[in-house]
Amino acid sequence: MAISLRNLSVDYSLPQGTAHALRGVSLDIEKGELLGLVGESGSGKSTVAFALMGLLANNAKVTSGTATIDGKSFDLTKRNATAALRGRGMAMIFQDPMMSLNPVFTIGTQLCEVLRRRSPGSDRKARVGMAEDALDKVKLSNPRRRMNQYPHELSGGMRQRVVIAMALLSEPALLIADEPTTALDVTVEAQIMREIIGLRDRIGCAVLLITHSLGLVTEYCDRLSVLYAGERLESGTVRQVQRQPGHPYTRMLFDCEVPIDRERQADASENRFTVISGDLPDPRRRPPGCIFNGRCDVSFDDCAVINPGDYPVGNEAEHRARCLRLATP
Repeated sequence: MAISLRNLSVDYSLPQGTAHALRGVSLDIEKGELLGLVGESGSGKSTVAFALMGLLANNAKVTSGTATIDGKSFDLTKRNATAALRGRGMAMIFQDPMMSLNPVFTIGTQLCEVLRRRSPGSDRKARVGMAEDALDKVKLSNPRRRMNQYPHELSGGMRQRVVIAMALLSEPALLIADEPTTALDVTVEAQIMREIIGLRDRIGCAVLLITHSLGLVTEYCDRLSVLYAGERLESGTVRQVQRQPGHPYTRMLFDCEVPIDRERQADASENRFTVISGDLPDPRRRPPGCIFNGRCDVSFDDCAVINPGDYPVGNEAEHRARCLRLATP
């Protein structure tokens, strides 16, 4: 097991009160596996990543949670518990690659710094050669020229490739990709995802892909976990969850995906869209019972008062969902 996250809870202190961003989230990712973490905006997906990396804002507090990464256990309630693993045991691709790149240093300087930190005392000429090789592996044209350029001289897709090259050089046990293709067109999106898959295949790392796109998850991921209002509602292999969603929220998310096909008519587009009515609950005041009860289309009386456990879906032990309907024989 490359990573095991257990019972992660995170609060944010706000002028209006304490917002409970995550409540008891647990995840497992095998070595060489790609896990998709999906959910709408505000569900807490990025908070999971920042908590693992030790990059939470000053007003955030981990109230519970442990992580086992590459065989080492960490108490996430201790701020910066995993700081020593950044760039070694863990690496992260941000939605905006400029968050990972320093605008005043060349690409080559920043890639070589990754190698210097990983192998202190290594030969500078060797580091330059390895950095150029990494850029070539992520399909960045003319690596030697790119080494002398600054981040602002590259396009968004090229900067994302540079960040992937950094991850390749650091050889992490866990790569976290937080919405890595959001600002890119569909052609570049596919290219970036292929590079992430290629990185995983080269170094055998586990990958946590954070996204709101079920299309990306079903295309590239092995397993998925569904997050809603800071709670994990369902997890399983992509095939299991896609074939038989165990939670109403998961089913409704899949229903919201708009298929693009030859039968689609522009004048009928309004009839092709499905939306989930209602809003996320106030994170400062968790409602009793099921967290999704207020928006669920199949809820019953017990859902308003009983917080469901984690139940198996069908005969698949590893496919689980938090829905009281699964507890009923």
